[in-house]
Amino acid sequence: MSHRFIISTWALSLYLLVVQAAGNTTCKTSSLDWYTSVVGETPCQTYQSLRQICNSGYTVGALSANTPPDTCADQVSSCCCNSVAFALSMMCLNCQQGVGSLQNGDNGIDAGAGAYQIYSATCGVPRNQSLPADIQTAACNEKLKIDDDLYTLFWGDGACAYTRETMQKNMLSRNNNT
Repeated sequence: MSHRFIISTWALSLYLLVVQAAGNTTCKTSSLDWYTSVVGETPCQTYQSLRQICNSGYTVGALSANTPPDTCADQVSSCCCNSVAFALSMMCLNCQQGVGSLQNGDNGIDAGAGAYQIYSATCGVPRNQSLPADIQTAACNEKLKIDDDLYTLFWGDGACAYTRETMQKNMLSRNNNT
């Protein structure tokens, strides 16, 4: 075997490990640049970082276009058994799918009634419109930027509607306070 082949194979393997370790946190298009420009990272990265507070090995995979895009089944689940994480997972889905530009009828992907209940099926009683105190403290210590609107988003029937216009308006009126 030539050294060139061995080095090429090693380099390719290393590249694939780096790509895999990064997860699927990049957006397919610029449709969520409005979020990324304020928060400083994609909603997928925020979602992954929040989940990693409880499960350091969690990486965002390719989320299902069928909602809910992910589930919360971690052994320590307080990082994902809440409506904040669910809303981030839905924004991440829009990011990965490259939708939600609000142009030519592209209103993004919404979750239907019952999606939140499926996402949080193993949670017992999920927390709505807040994070548990210890997770909120950890999120602050890790300097996670979670937009204020993600704490207030909640639909009693378990649906989730894409809220770009509301979030953009509020980001501007609050001077991008995340």
